[in-house]
This record gives sequence, structure tokens and C-alpha cells, in this order.
Amino acid sequence: MKYRFRFTIAVFVFFFFKLTRVENWEEFIGWDENSTISLAYTISVIMILWEVVSRYVYSESKNLSIRSNAGLYKISTKATLLVIPLVFLFAYLYGEFLAGIGCCEHEKKGSFLFDSAQGFVISLLIIAYEIIILYVKNAIRSAREKEAIQKELAAAKLESLKNQVNPHFLFNSFSVLSSLVEDDSKQAVKFISKLSDMYRYILENDEKDVVTIQEELDFLDSYIFLLQMRHQSAIVVEKDISLEKLDLTVPPMSVQILVENAVKHNSFSVDDPLHISIKNEGSKAIVVENEKRKKESLSSSTKIGLKNLSNRLLLSAGRALEITDNDETFKVRLPLSLA
Repeated sequence: MKYRFRFTIAVFVFFFFKLTRVENWEEFIGWDENSTISLAYTISVIMILWEVVSRYVYSESKNLSIRSNAGLYKISTKATLLVIPLVFLFAYLYGEFLAGIGCCEHEKKGSFLFDSAQGFVISLLIIAYEIIILYVKNAIRSAREKEAIQKELAAAKLESLKNQVNPHFLFNSFSVLSSLVEDDSKQAVKFISKLSDMYRYILENDEKDVVTIQEELDFLDSYIFLLQMRHQSAIVVEKDISLEKLDLTVPPMSVQILVENAVKHNSFSVDDPLHISIKNEGSKAIVVENEKRKKESLSSSTKIGLKNLSNRLLLSAGRALEITDNDETFKVRLPLSLA
């Protein structure tokens, strides 16, 4: 189908340029062997140029980002530079080779630049066509991906609403609180304050796409405090974060989800604690890493929480989580974005 379309366009171009080169209507409708050769040559040149441009644009679109106008501009510029020598070559062959066999006797001497200009205009139109097709295909693909992600996020949001008041988490927290009330009233007050801060943060930011990293880290401190009050020294969180820009953003509860994922999927005890490392890579990302301790009673993980978080990142920042999973450690890189 695409070659039929290109062939049709090539035939149209031939007759259009023939119309611009003849002096009267009789010459335009007249046909001889030279016209046949010239038509075949024009069709061949356009088909070759189009195939070169099409293949080049396709290959470059796989190597460069085409989600922005800058990516499309780079591809079109490179494609233009690629066809320039071909245009000059075909113009030279048209003026010299075909003239030698009597196919271009009506051409004025010294029309090489004119033929080159016509070929260059045709090439630009071909490049524009391929770039537009590439843009449309990418827009359709992005729309479909966004629609799929939105559906997943809708399901994830429902699940998130269910888990916001997780009865197990509340039950465990109240169990710890009841013990503290009897043994350490000051710690009990601090525990209530942290639990309150945590749920206030969840309720206030549930509808937001992103929060500042400082807000997320404050929320994380409350979560880590509750974890360590419950598990004591069985969980060791090593947080080493130093950020110059505190207005960088992440999806709400994103770092907490990564820590919770480590606690959920690994075994630990006071004698053999689980170490979780939280650090930053400058202003680029937050990295959460933990040792792998297989939990015998845990069924195979669906990683739905990490998948949903990765989709939220794609929507808010255009980037996904980077996960490194080997036999010894599990590491997740959470990209940071500017506010």
C-alpha cells in the first residue's frame, strides 16, 4: 500500500514538473520514448529517496526520544543532510546521462542547479511527510499508553483507598500504643503524634500527583519511627540524604512504599536485622536498597505496588522506576523532578 502511494505521488510529480518545463499544451500531452524514460527515471529517483528517508527516520526514531519537538527536529535535520548528496547525484545523472541518450534535449544548458533545487524540494516534502507520520504514530501510541496507565491507576487508587486505613496496620499500631501507655507515657504521646502526622499526610496528599521531597521525607520519618517502635532493632534504616534543592518532587508516599516493600518481602529478627539503605544521587534520584531475605510464608510477589508507583512516575515526570534485582540485594532508583 505504501509503495502504491509513493508511486502515485511520483507520477504526479513528473507531470507537474513537465508542465512547468513545456511552453504549450501540445508539448505537455505529447508522448514519446524519451517521455517514458524520463518518467521511469523520475519514479525511480523519488522511490529511492523516499525509501532512504523512510528507513532512516524509522531507525533514528528508535535511538532518539521523539516525545518532544527537539527529537523530531534532530531527526528531520539529519535526514535533510543525508539526502543532499543524493539530490546532487540524481540531478547530475539527469542532466548528463539522460541528455547523452537524447532524453533531455529540451532542457536548457546549465540547469543542474535548477534540477537540484527541484529534487531538494521533493526531498523536504518527503521528510516532512515521514516526520508527520512519525509524530502522529507516536501521539497515538502515547495516548493509548496513557489510557492504559489511567485505567491501572484507577484500580490502584481504589486499592490505595482500601489500604489507607489498613486494619492490620492500625491493629499493630494500637497494640504497640497500648504497651507504651503502660510502660512509657512520653513515648506513647510521641507515637500518637507520629501516627497522626502520617495519616494527616495521607489524607491531605491523596489527590496530588506530586509533593516536595522535603514533605515526603518528613512523612517517611514518621513511618520509620512507627516501624522501629514495633520491630525495635529488627529493622535498621540507614538514611543518608543530603539535598541542596528541597523543592524537588516525587509522587506522594513513594519513598515510603519502597521501604514498606522491603519490610513486606523480607524476613528479619532482632538477632538478624534487615538493613535498609536510603540515599540520594545528587538531585537526580532517591535510591532505596535492602538485603534479600526470602520470606518462606510469603507467596510469589506480583509487584503491583511498584508497578503502580512506576506508572504514577510516568504520568507525573515521564520517567519510570529503575529496579535492580539480584541474588543478594534489591535496589530501586526513584527519579526526582523539578517542581
